Amino acid sequence: MRTRIATRLPTGYDSGARFAIPFPRYLALKLPNIRLLIPVLAIALTATAACGSGDATAAHRESFEKITPSERIFSIDDFKAVRFKTNTEYDVSELPAATDAWFGFWTPSGTVSKEYEIRFYGSHAEAKTFGTSYAIEGSGETALLDEEDATWDEGLKDRKAYFAAPSSHGSGSVQALYGGYAIYANMVLLCEGANEEHALGHCAALMTAVDPQVIE
Repeated sequence: MRTRIATRLPTGYDSGARFAIPFPRYLALKLPNIRLLIPVLAIALTATAACGSGDATAAHRESFEKITPSERIFSIDDFKAVRFKTNTEYDVSELPAATDAWFGFWTPSGTVSKEYEIRFYGSHAEAKTFGTSYAIEGSGETALLDEEDATWDEGLKDRKAYFAAPSSHGSGSVQALYGGYAIYANMVLLCEGANEEHALGHCAALMTAVDPQVIE
């Protein structure tokens, strides 16, 4: 079980532009003495992590499709085999046709750990038919992050990130942690990223580890 605490350094996205902190950690960072450290750490870590992330995922992204049909049936054990760390198993009783869903993290080569939500279905057809609309509202610019708006609010807090400017005087906002989604075989994957391109790069890196034929 992974503990998400305020002392974990923020995840970098793009060189010097902004950084993201999953929402529960942002609340802890409201402590005055900790907030004083954020601008310095953010500027240094954003430049370093963002460069590594871009280099590590670009090659995978080129051959990775947002929707990949496959008859193979994956399970969470396939991800654990490549050292995917599960944090929470969600209750899917109100997520149509889903068999299980997990929140966790994994570290693409050459970068820092990224967070993912993986939803499993009985087949690719079910993942695409029943999972697409829920994936759209759980990621990217179309994300619905308020309980009154979200169709499925299980794990909603984990889909939020606080985007802050490097300057201590900059304003911030709550946005989607997952920049985009992919449907691969019997799964819907929501992947961390500042935008869809970054997110799909992280989806691609994970699936290349789980199913090496992605890069063939």
